[in-house]
Amino acid sequence: MDESQIQELRRTRLADAVRKVSGGNVTAFGRLLGYGGGAFVRQMLLGNRAVSDKTVRRIEAMRGMHAWFSQAAASQSAREAMAAFDFETGPLVYELFPVELRVSPGTEGYTVCPDETDEDAPLSLHKHWLARRGYAPGQLLALRVKNPGMEPSLCVGDMFVINTADVTLREGRVFAVNFYGELLVRRAQRDGDGWWLVADNPDQARFPRKACSGPGCVPLGRLVFKQSESI
Repeated sequence: MDESQIQELRRTRLADAVRKVSGGNVTAFGRLLGYGGGAFVRQMLLGNRAVSDKTVRRIEAMRGMHAWFSQAAASQSAREAMAAFDFETGPLVYELFPVELRVSPGTEGYTVCPDETDEDAPLSLHKHWLARRGYAPGQLLALRVKNPGMEPSLCVGDMFVINTADVTLREGRVFAVNFYGELLVRRAQRDGDGWWLVADNPDQARFPRKACSGPGCVPLGRLVFKQSESI
């Protein structure tokens, strides 16, 4: 069994452990492991952080969890387990905690960094709302608006959700984009044969449109939800 298979198995068992020990409350489980919250556990479940040997030992030291990771795993894959579990805090609600994305020029990948300081976390989404739109919770990321480029549509401090499974630019839709190593949130605009990233802010001198072409412009996900106090 290679490392990727080991991690897949561990994620499946971790998801089962969170259900068993804390009734699906990721934050409570993280605190039981000695963390300040559930951010690290969430990243393990998403596959953005490895389930380390140290984490395995901590879980198996819990009461009733001896040899938990040595037991036969459920037949479903870790991804299937995430689809049924993710950030569930109750029978109908999924939680998304805001994160930060670190990007590098010309790469499709990114690093997800948990934001433990966000006082408004988490963002709760009803599972029926997700199901009607075909969104898988494990493919959604919650981010915080950092600059006024999309005002008045998105204001600094607003929280928004991107669907990382949807990266094909479409006219008029808003995307998070890795633009030559800079994380931009912009509206896609078709002009002739090319795509442009356009800010909603009327100050176009400060926020000019940018051509999205070549390997330096990489869409990371389409904006599918926002939480705002601005009216």
